[in-house]
Amino acid sequence: MISWKKYERFVAELCSEDYQSANTTIIPNAKIKGCLSKTSRQVDVLIDSRFGDDRNRRIIVDAKKYSRPLNVKDVESFYGMMIDCSSKVGVLVCPNGYSAAAKKRAQDFINLKIVSLQELEDIDLKSWDDCLSDNCDERSERGLVLWDVPMGIGSPASPVSISCIGKCDVCGDFHIWCWGCGKKFSLSDESDAQCDCEHHWFWLTAIEDDDISSNVHEQSVSVYLLLVTPSNALFVDRKPLN
Repeated sequence: MISWKKYERFVAELCSEDYQSANTTIIPNAKIKGCLSKTSRQVDVLIDSRFGDDRNRRIIVDAKKYSRPLNVKDVESFYGMMIDCSSKVGVLVCPNGYSAAAKKRAQDFINLKIVSLQELEDIDLKSWDDCLSDNCDERSERGLVLWDVPMGIGSPASPVSISCIGKCDVCGDFHIWCWGCGKKFSLSDESDAQCDCEHHWFWLTAIEDDDISSNVHEQSVSVYLLLVTPSNALFVDRKPLN
């Protein structure tokens, strides 16, 4: 694996640990449509609201594996990307520091963080799960799954079941890991699946319009992950598309 990809994945793992919350979703290698450019933007790590379109909480993270310190042009370029991605807060991660001018330019809206390459020496990506989606078969590299916070699911008629939600860092498909039966499976953007437990629920993904926030001038669209029970459909996670 080329080192820049390993660096990006390490940064995504750090973000998952730092920003882990039941109300926050972590999306590695996110693809979202820019509100100004109207083109797809690649974001190394997108930290967003799990259940709704609250862009005041959106954070984008960019991992720059440069052999030099970041300069003020790097900061200004990243700030332009933040605006296009409707993010008011950003994190620039680099291994070799940053200039005094870059630090001063970033102080109001960007957090500069140093993650050295030496920290990668103990990272074993073999411990990460390979993507299970067929959408990765047509790509040059199969993705790895970044697992998110586990959640408990239950009903009066059945014991609580624990599942963990993940996302592939190449194709972006949702993954489910049921701790009850041990099954792991993926769901593309509009599909459904069920684990091997004897529960009367299944998982469903659907592309839906979000509620329009007061500060958003266009309709926001996301891929929603739902848990469908005999009596209800619960929103579990979302993957914003713009």
